[in-house]
Amino acid sequence: MVLAREELLVDISQRLGVMRAQEASNYAVPDYLAAEWQQKLRDATVLDDNDDGSSQQPMPSSGEGNLPAAGVAVRSSSQFNELWREKICEWFYGVVDHFDFNREYVSVAMSYLDRYLASRTVNRRVFQLAAMTALYLAIKLFEP
Repeated sequence: MVLAREELLVDISQRLGVMRAQEASNYAVPDYLAAEWQQKLRDATVLDDNDDGSSQQPMPSSGEGNLPAAGVAVRSSSQFNELWREKICEWFYGVVDHFDFNREYVSVAMSYLDRYLASRTVNRRVFQLAAMTALYLAIKLFEP
């Protein structure tokens, strides 16, 4: 019986180790608000524009009230994204509270939104659309 218990503890330890490795490699979301990550996304978008001329997300111009163009300081766009994220989070909570949904859906929706935003640059309109879609998906998937 002692051997079985030790084997069980070893098995649990190994499973937890595998789960932690999967979480670190597959489920980690980069800090898309970091200046380095924003610059990397801009560079990738510019490279896509230069390669085939049909990038999914065009670079926003600074005159439209969107994210600044690539030549503008990265720090300001990072702060702008932080402001956007804060406002959309408050809006999520307002919607969820209004319809008496579980507030946990907001964290699921924010996770969806963070994963999307970590993969591409967006302007204000695409950000709002992605945010609404994330909340819609979270509610539809988890609301009975």
